[in-house]
Amino acid sequence: MKKQTQAATTELILDGENFFGTLFDAMDAVERSEPAPNTYVRLAFWEVEHDLLLIRHPEEVTLEEKLKAVADAGHHVQLIMWCPAQLDIHFQKKGLSEHIYNTNLATANALGGYRGRDDSGGSIEVLMEIYNGWNGSSVHQKLVLWSIEGQLTAMVGGMNLASFYWDTENHEGRHNGGMGGAPLGRTVHDSALRLDGPAAVVVEEEWLRRWRKRYYKTQLLNNRGTGTTPVADPKDYESQPKARREDQPPGYEDVVIATTSSESYGGRAADIQSLLVERIRAARRYIYFENYIFSDPTLVEALATRLRGPRPPIVIIMVPMPYEENPYPFDYLNYISFAKLALASCDAVTAKGRTVERERCSNWKVSESMNAWSTLRSMTSTVTNRWLETDAFSCQPQNGAELTCPLLQLQGFRGGIRFYAPVRRPSMNSARTAIYIHSKLALFDDSVAVVGSANFSYRSMVYDGELSAFVHGDGARRIRETLFRHYNMNTPEDWDDDAVGDLTDLPLWETGVLRLELEDFDRRVPSDKSPEYKWGNHTFF
Repeated sequence: MKKQTQAATTELILDGENFFGTLFDAMDAVERSEPAPNTYVRLAFWEVEHDLLLIRHPEEVTLEEKLKAVADAGHHVQLIMWCPAQLDIHFQKKGLSEHIYNTNLATANALGGYRGRDDSGGSIEVLMEIYNGWNGSSVHQKLVLWSIEGQLTAMVGGMNLASFYWDTENHEGRHNGGMGGAPLGRTVHDSALRLDGPAAVVVEEEWLRRWRKRYYKTQLLNNRGTGTTPVADPKDYESQPKARREDQPPGYEDVVIATTSSESYGGRAADIQSLLVERIRAARRYIYFENYIFSDPTLVEALATRLRGPRPPIVIIMVPMPYEENPYPFDYLNYISFAKLALASCDAVTAKGRTVERERCSNWKVSESMNAWSTLRSMTSTVTNRWLETDAFSCQPQNGAELTCPLLQLQGFRGGIRFYAPVRRPSMNSARTAIYIHSKLALFDDSVAVVGSANFSYRSMVYDGELSAFVHGDGARRIRETLFRHYNMNTPEDWDDDAVGDLTDLPLWETGVLRLELEDFDRRVPSDKSPEYKWGNHTFF
């Protein structure tokens, strides 16, 4: 799906404290409104903790408490959560699927079937949604919708309703979200987009599409923890209240809402990926991506093509600071992409003890051994298959023997793009606080900004259920300015000059950007590091 609309306003929301605070304020506004059929709260998330703290001052309020308060005031609340298939749970015992299932099931038992007290007429309905996508994929959207007398507002972004995402804009490494004991005192950076007007109605249409699906068995759970109340289907689509486009404020910013889905047996919808490729091809000034992973082969090749062509744009890719203890495949996959993009733009490469100049080579190429059929069958192929390990670089110097080297054994580049990582220097005695990027955000020429749930990975681009908003015009520039201020950076043209090569160059208590080099990345393949890609009880999807 890709639908172009007009959105009245867009606002970038950075990090958990702001996101959860905005969610609290939204539900508070609904709670204080008079009950009406077109006043309600709707949520859809990959992971939901019912005891999540939304605010901490002046008093602590949990998600469960606030949702029940909305229902007690006579309003309807509807919550969709991903329910992993039993087959996924079986093959991931003590892993990701079982963890998410147990978390969401606890929330369903705490909230499902709740009726507002004192015959208020309010209620909470919880749908555990099985995603009928391809081979172990999941529905990964994170949607918030609230309507007050038909005036609809939406939030889309990367944060789940879980304590892992609690952090402040200062990234001091002291938040209570569950990362406190992690290596390097990590904190979590994430983003969301608030929007209203017709664009919010398009987001609600996607939420309603999911609510009305009938081709699988589902259930709504009661809030007593004593059993389940089977429900054959979600309520009929036509009986659901929904906002009308004509009732929304007039817009002044173009917004395209796009999705990824592999639910159809007739094929996959990869509209987010196709729109990103369009923007990469059209960019003239700069291209910016930030995420914990940048590895989708289609996006990497589109960027490499632009870098090899005449007058390439500035390319800035932000990933988390690599670290040795990381058992996940993300550092390894980010290195592969870094190497391919650097080879497309550098002046010289060092491999096997030789340094060769690009302009003195008659041949300069990257050979890939990707099994296309395998990647069409399984979204896990980029991790479980070993085709990436055999990708290689080769060149033919004018005076000298041909040089061929696996990408994983390259030694260095001169020139070319660099990947970057956000960091904070908390004190003289602390080398760094690494900031984990969970945000899924892209920028193109101050003309388009992309914020949503889709990672820049293979599975998010072609398999998982995702939703991202493409903001055009002045809103894109404002998003870029807000984000760059967050990192104490200036314009894209000044990015590399303002980035630091060593943490001692960063002022105390400042957040900044570190230039990454080849030696920063752990190039061990995932199978050599850990049989399970997990960090304690935490997941990164």
